[in-house]
Amino acid sequence: NGLVAGIGPWILAVVLAALLAFYLIVGKDRLEEPLSGVLLERYSGGERLLHWCTATLFVLLALTGLSTLFGRAVLIPVLGQGAFAGYMQWALWIHNFLGPIFLVGLLLEIVLWVRNNIPKKIDLDWFFKMGGLVGKGPRPHAEKVNGGEKAWFWLMVVAGIAMGVTGVILDFPIWGQTRGTMQVSHLIHAVVGILFISASLGHIYMGTIGAEGTFEGMWRGKVDAVWAKQHQDLWYEQKMRGRAK
Repeated sequence: NGLVAGIGPWILAVVLAALLAFYLIVGKDRLEEPLSGVLLERYSGGERLLHWCTATLFVLLALTGLSTLFGRAVLIPVLGQGAFAGYMQWALWIHNFLGPIFLVGLLLEIVLWVRNNIPKKIDLDWFFKMGGLVGKGPRPHAEKVNGGEKAWFWLMVVAGIAMGVTGVILDFPIWGQTRGTMQVSHLIHAVVGILFISASLGHIYMGTIGAEGTFEGMWRGKVDAVWAKQHQDLWYEQKMRGRAK
């Protein structure tokens, strides 16, 4: 609760400030053409259900985890000691119970989406051009999953597994773990958690207000052909060829 709790809020604040500055300076990535009305299926119902269930678990774990780390300094002055103690009893129960369930959801997402997230050469060009979000010129090529989405996927894999493994170690202290093992697990869990939450803010930004038409893909399962052509042109061409057959 010393160094980690002291630096953690600043990391989150810097990320939030950077996203706000990016939005104010660059603005929303809007569609360059009017909507066509042609809808292309991007995610199935099962994929969307898994995503939103796992995302809900992530938010609950993030809120309860941050409460555990920063609650004494932030929440006690607001709620008072009695109310804070009652809240934390529920927060700890929710966190410890939902953690293993989140790990299962994460593993299912890895199995389901890994085939579309294998890094390729075109992803380097996507990063070099920052996905076409800044500057002029043609948009970089992208398949169904672009370079930024692949980076988030692999960060989610590494961070999620690290959080899941250390969380299970802390959840079930009945396997002969030493005090040292528990301390190291606590440290890894807290540090990776803060970095994971910070990175997720960028993912949430791009999936909601950052890019016009992106949210509909995961919410309704379909995107307009104009969106697909602008952001995922290689996937767009593949889908249109399939519709023409």
